[in-house]
Amino acid sequence: MGKIAVLPDILCNQIAAGEVVERPAAVVKELVENSIDAGSTRIAVSLLEGGRREIGVVDNGCGMSGEDALLSLERHATSKIRTIADLAGVSSLGFRGEAIPSIASVSRFELNSCEQGALSGTSIRVEGGVIKDVREKGMPPGTRVLVRDLFFCLPARRKFLRKPETELAYITDQFLRVSLANPHIHLQLKSQERVVCDHPKCEGLLPRASKVLGEEVARAFSPVDFCSGAVSLTGFLSPPDTQRTNSQGLFLYVNGRAVYDRLFQRAVLTAYEALIPRGKFPVAVLFLSLPPEGVDVNVHPAKREVRFRDPGEVTATVRKALLEALSGIRPKFGGHAPQDFVREPGTPFSQARMGEGAAYLRQGRGGFTPFKPSAERINAEASPASRPFLPTGAQIPPPREERFSPAGARVAAGSSFSTLTLIGQLANSFILLESAEGLVLIDQHAAHERIVFASLAKKKTGASQRLTRPAMVHLLPREAVLLEGLLPSLSALGFEIEPYGGGSFAIHALPACLSRIAPEEMVRDYLRYAEEECPANEGEILLGLARTASCHASVRAGQKLTTEEMRRLLVSLDEIETPFTCPHGRPLSHTVTYDEIYRFFKRT
Repeated sequence: MGKIAVLPDILCNQIAAGEVVERPAAVVKELVENSIDAGSTRIAVSLLEGGRREIGVVDNGCGMSGEDALLSLERHATSKIRTIADLAGVSSLGFRGEAIPSIASVSRFELNSCEQGALSGTSIRVEGGVIKDVREKGMPPGTRVLVRDLFFCLPARRKFLRKPETELAYITDQFLRVSLANPHIHLQLKSQERVVCDHPKCEGLLPRASKVLGEEVARAFSPVDFCSGAVSLTGFLSPPDTQRTNSQGLFLYVNGRAVYDRLFQRAVLTAYEALIPRGKFPVAVLFLSLPPEGVDVNVHPAKREVRFRDPGEVTATVRKALLEALSGIRPKFGGHAPQDFVREPGTPFSQARMGEGAAYLRQGRGGFTPFKPSAERINAEASPASRPFLPTGAQIPPPREERFSPAGARVAAGSSFSTLTLIGQLANSFILLESAEGLVLIDQHAAHERIVFASLAKKKTGASQRLTRPAMVHLLPREAVLLEGLLPSLSALGFEIEPYGGGSFAIHALPACLSRIAPEEMVRDYLRYAEEECPANEGEILLGLARTASCHASVRAGQKLTTEEMRRLLVSLDEIETPFTCPHGRPLSHTVTYDEIYRFFKRT
């Protein structure tokens, strides 16, 4: 008797089900995508016990004839592929019927489908891959699939299913990802007869994002619309100060298909490098489009991952598109002061009439004192070089242009830091500003780190500054090996570092933009960054150097600044892109709104 045998079809389908149908969420994904491919404008999903007991998907799509309904239960049956050329250019979400035989082989399965314009439809009942009943049935156009008792015939698989609440969470995540990509379809999800999600048809992605992710997140979104050759990226992304602790806020799509692609995700995260802390993630809804022949969607049985023909082009396009979009995002200080916060034109907020407290403030009995520089400070400000490390070259703008709301509240005519009213400095660490929304606090060290980082990261490679005498740095064996591996890339950036043996190196030259920093200290700190981040190319190495150098050349917390220094810092902050965080991802500003202040003092 031979050792090799051909497996029966039912067993083949059950094996395939192990690849395609991992859990109830995979069933929902496959069936909903089939409904989308069928041209449905309304899809309803219903669950019992998190899909363990029952999954129902009803659509109003094109439906199937009786013959096609039976064929959809055969292995490798599809309505999308006819030739090898079709396989290379798949543009649908799935091959119609591709997953159905696998699902039917591990459940009690019922398929009801009726073509548009037909007088009746077809009902097919399957148990564990065996067709039990086929009959004609009256029903509206579309398809209705019921999947009961998933893995009932595979107890070993069924015992690995999680509790209903956990399975429902997985299903909801899949449902939301599909919903975001299809705002033109009304999608509804029910669990135990209770509506979990109901997303009516809407015009455009942003209204659907508002429904799925919440209005607050959607309001903070900035658009992405970028094209490079045959590759384009569209969608929305969050500002750097909107962060999540995991990657669940990344909704990534390739040719309309939701994917968990590591290359795509890494390209997104590198664009946010030096904007958010390590271990934090942005919120983004991004659609990558490219010719079907440029991406293979069949490398994963569940079609979660894809393979790009030119991954370098895709990565470069995504990163360039996001950097361009992020560069246009600015902090928002718009809006009006609260309506009961009324003052006369030209009156500072500190002296404004606030209901019963007007007389109290006018008599000088309030605890707040507007910023007034002393004579010594005014004299110090007269020196143009009082703090040579602070940004120079930018002119201090004249007093901001203002307009007045009908209620008399003053509103800034811009959203830049330098146009806001400077109040003073708190604890020699924070710059206080007055905006139309409330009190703005700026961490002076974080702000200046971002300014220095932006300046260094834009420098061109190759410009060197030779040291009058070499600076020696002595490293541990691990650090020495790491530095030797980086020497070619560092040399291209303007470094001249010579190994001296025994873990010692002589630094003869530095990039000109780093010449004011102690070479030994900067190299040691950079090696610490390089070991943690593993920079892979020249661009990442330059970013790492800029991040390290920005710490050494920045205004420190606890450092007293003159009014002129604070103004120069604010002007420089306005001139850089994405002034939200320091290079380490920590926030550099925070607004305490008037509503928050009123609530604290119980004046609301």
